[in-house]
Amino acid sequence: MAEEGSGADAAAPDREVLLISAGASHSVALLSGSDICSWGRGEDGQLGHGDAEDRLLPTLLCALDSRSIVSVTCGADHTTAYSESDEQVYSWGWGDFGRLGHGNSSDVFTPQPIKALQRLKIKQIACGDSHCLAVTMNGEVQSWGRNQNGQLGLGTTDDSLVPQKIQAFQGICVKMIAAGAEHTAAVTEDGDLYGWGWGRYGNLGLADRNDRLTPEKVTSIKGENMVLVACGWRHTIAVSSSGNLYTYGWSKYGQLGHGDFEDHLSPHLLEALKDSCISQISGGWRHTMALTSDGRLYGWGWNKFGQLGVGDNDDHCSPVQVKLPEEQKVKQISCGWRHTLALTERGNVFSWGRGTSGQLGHGDILDRNTPKMIEVISKDGLGCKQIESSKVAPSSGKIWVSPSERYAIVPDETAAKPSTRGNGNDTSVPETDVKRMRV
Repeated sequence: MAEEGSGADAAAPDREVLLISAGASHSVALLSGSDICSWGRGEDGQLGHGDAEDRLLPTLLCALDSRSIVSVTCGADHTTAYSESDEQVYSWGWGDFGRLGHGNSSDVFTPQPIKALQRLKIKQIACGDSHCLAVTMNGEVQSWGRNQNGQLGLGTTDDSLVPQKIQAFQGICVKMIAAGAEHTAAVTEDGDLYGWGWGRYGNLGLADRNDRLTPEKVTSIKGENMVLVACGWRHTIAVSSSGNLYTYGWSKYGQLGHGDFEDHLSPHLLEALKDSCISQISGGWRHTMALTSDGRLYGWGWNKFGQLGVGDNDDHCSPVQVKLPEEQKVKQISCGWRHTLALTERGNVFSWGRGTSGQLGHGDILDRNTPKMIEVISKDGLGCKQIESSKVAPSSGKIWVSPSERYAIVPDETAAKPSTRGNGNDTSVPETDVKRMRV
């Protein structure tokens, strides 16, 4: 088990937050100097500190020291990082269905290299609930993990314990990918939009509710080149080169933002923001956030825990602007399942929403429905100078946690049976599918 540092890292050099990423109930930040800190739920090792403990405050992850990490990406209950100098992807956390890419389904409590991706120059990594994808610098896509609905794009419904190249993109240069619970989306360098995997709510954008085992082009958007794509749990968000935002898929909680709670089977222009130029998007479990080019932040959808950050706990089916203290402009946004993170141009990190596992980083487990600055990693707070460290060797092994302690029923849904472990035989995901989570 890891041991916490006896005190703050007082001698640490000046650091600032470069990137943020939110998982189901945990959060990660990449700091200058290639340092990583993580906080929130740690039950499955997703924090990388070598134990299964929650962290209520950002804690430095020492296992990747000197690895020149340039990106971090959270899945639901796992995390990935990419070292540019080593040309190596690392992953850790919950290992079911092979989502860590290590050739097995074991949980990993400290970062371990994905050997199959070694020496590949990676442009972007996307992590969903139980599957991951990586885009290389030359536009090829590797995928791994759970595949019961074809979300890996490999033409089968077999899980993959190691990364495999998506052959359907042969000759097509992919620019960006996004992963939802059981579906995947991509945009190409030519501005085309693709979808594959589970399509029951129209979340593939292909005008029907059918699954796809390989990527299929979305043809319903005329005259627009797509440049950004993001996935919520069962909905999809895309942005065109003109700054228009389109959403499609599941909308039971208003997460599509069209002023109603109706599913859309094809991309639908978000009229409420058509006069704004959208520069960044993020999808949560049942909510959506969008950032404009002039730093304004909007949220809509499910808001039971205040994850929209608009000062109430009501669901909103149209975009509502999020107000940050002193009208700070946001430069990066990341949605977890029930919480949200924002990084401002001033170098401050704010969080709001569900806090039951400490994923908001404020040292408590309170929910918040307005943005609150995470003092320890914000420039206007402690400026990353007093972050606790986890003292754990990079070679630390795996810790097994009983599945009986991990499985819980998704709120608002009735369990049929526990999720199977990595056999790749599920042909559909019923509305009663059991997901492991805390409410």
